[in-house]
Amino acid sequence: MTDPQSTHDIEAVFREKGIPFTRQRRLIWDHFAGADRAATITEAADALRSDGVGQATVYRTVTLLSDLGLLARVQDRRGEICYTAPPIGHSHPLICGVCRKLVRFEGDGDVKELEARLAAETGFSIYGHHLEVYGICAKCREAGRG
Repeated sequence: MTDPQSTHDIEAVFREKGIPFTRQRRLIWDHFAGADRAATITEAADALRSDGVGQATVYRTVTLLSDLGLLARVQDRRGEICYTAPPIGHSHPLICGVCRKLVRFEGDGDVKELEARLAAETGFSIYGHHLEVYGICAKCREAGRG
């Protein structure tokens, strides 16, 4: 389950945009925000079916949450498209390419330095970034799945 502050922030985003934050949207948000691994739309739909949430609703809501910047689209090493809910604030995902385990890290100082260098070298006015780091977690390596 998500922490109340996170859900409160999500509700504020929906309210600000004039979009209803329905029971189904809350369940879908809670599924991704409470997960310790990235999930596909099909996996989310399977997990939420018993709560009366259909795959089409999951698909539409994942698209909406992604468009609002509340879900991040990531890819495992097989190329499967998955989604994860980054915490409100600034962090980056470290994703296992095998089991899709998710670990968050800050890395803000190094990325800010990279942005400054890129701006100086290219003349771009950089306003943001998206960073994902992929690898194989210790559990998958130990199991020989890496």
